[in-house]
Amino acid sequence: MDELEIIWGNRWGAQSEIGKLREVLVIRPGDEVAPPEKDLVFYQFEKRVNVPKVKDEFENLIEVLRREGVKVYDIRELLRDEINIDDWMLREPYGLPHARFGGPGARDVGLVINGGAIIGRMSLPYRRGEEFVTMKALAKLGVPIIYTVNGKGIFEGGNVVWLDPKHVVLGKSVRTNQEGIDQVSYIMRMAGVEEIYVVPIPGYLNNTEWPAGGFAHLDCVFGYVDDGLAVVYPAGVPYEFIEYLQDKEINLIEVPPEEARWLVCNTFALEPGKIILPREFPETIRLLEKEGVDVIEIPWEETKILGGGPHCSTFPLVRDPGPKL
Repeated sequence: MDELEIIWGNRWGAQSEIGKLREVLVIRPGDEVAPPEKDLVFYQFEKRVNVPKVKDEFENLIEVLRREGVKVYDIRELLRDEINIDDWMLREPYGLPHARFGGPGARDVGLVINGGAIIGRMSLPYRRGEEFVTMKALAKLGVPIIYTVNGKGIFEGGNVVWLDPKHVVLGKSVRTNQEGIDQVSYIMRMAGVEEIYVVPIPGYLNNTEWPAGGFAHLDCVFGYVDDGLAVVYPAGVPYEFIEYLQDKEINLIEVPPEEARWLVCNTFALEPGKIILPREFPETIRLLEKEGVDVIEIPWEETKILGGGPHCSTFPLVRDPGPKL
């Protein structure tokens, strides 16, 4: 890591969910988050969102991060002189808007491990190409690109939840296949990860409406919030995963179904025991605070319709290692 900082200008790496957050990448939402009414089923949206309100809620998230001392980079700003992001988001690829990239979509493109970035490969056709834009932004910052998922591999960053720098949980879902997991796991092991636990996530067939639609990512149903403490929606994971966590002596907070529907487990930690969570989840907030977790509440009423929370909306670049299991 010392050589990494000398040559690449920073100790790039975020192999933790709760280690103190230093630097993060986001992408501000634009008009692409409100696709035409006729395409709502295709995009799996219940309704069109109020774009100005989404933008305001996202700006508040950025303000909270900066107030907490986090260095925040925005893809739109980084690539302003190279790519017309607004135009690109509305037209590429296949003439389809990237309705799930701006705002709560940055996480899915990949992750940063110790030494640099792994770029995933998106599952949904209208999200293909986000890998290229994110890679250009990372290159602008000087983040080394260690690996790019390729071939038949599909892998999205929302299916990664770290327990500590050497233990990680990967979700296998409608957005991540075994080939993608195999490719990423190999690179993770080279970066010092000792244990990789794969969790099957229930998905959908034809009906995507709650509760039949399942979940796209692991971070929709499981979030690590403090040393030895996590939130989980049991109906979204196999029981053997709950047993695995209990064997690791991780205490679990069961979230209510009415809040799980809007991805209450999509928590985002600033440091151990200090998280960002939408204020629309009062019961889970009460349970977290009962366990001593410091919850920074943010407005997210409109943005949650896009299918993501603060974890989905952030792409950590630098974190402290955090506590070990």
